[in-house]
Amino acid sequence: MDFKNYLKTKREEKKLSMNKLGELSGVSAMYISQIEGGRRVTPSPKIIEKLAEGLNEPYEDLMMVAGYIPAEDHIVELRRSIQGENIETRNPMPPEAEEEGEEQFDLDYILDSNHKIFSQDRLLTSEEVTKIKRIIEIMLKD
Repeated sequence: MDFKNYLKTKREEKKLSMNKLGELSGVSAMYISQIEGGRRVTPSPKIIEKLAEGLNEPYEDLMMVAGYIPAEDHIVELRRSIQGENIETRNPMPPEAEEEGEEQFDLDYILDSNHKIFSQDRLLTSEEVTKIKRIIEIMLKD
C-alpha cells in the first residue's frame, strides 16, 4: 500500500475528518488532502511524525510505508521489541524479575503501547486488548 492510501485508510479507521486530523497533528487539512489525493510527494519525516501523533499510530509504521525505513529493518526492530530488548518499563521490575539470562516483559507496557498485538494468528482489536487488560486486573486483584 502506498503512503497516500495508508494515510487515508488509517484516518478513516479512526473516523477522523481531514480537519480533525489537521487539528490533532498540526498539519493543515489542505496538505493532508493533497497527500491523500496524490498531488503531493511523500511528506518529510517531520510531517510524518506529526501525522503519526495525530493518528496515534507508531511513527516507524508510517516511515516504513513512506519508504524511509526498509521493511526488513522495521521487522527486525519489532522482533527486538517483542523479545523485550527495547521495551521500557513504567514501574521498577520486582527483584524476582532480575534473574540473569531470563527475558522480562512488562505486560502493561505491551498492552498500552501502539504496537499491533496478535493472538492465534489474528490482529486483536483495541476492544479485545481492553478486555484482556480488564481480565488481568480482575485475576490479579488482592
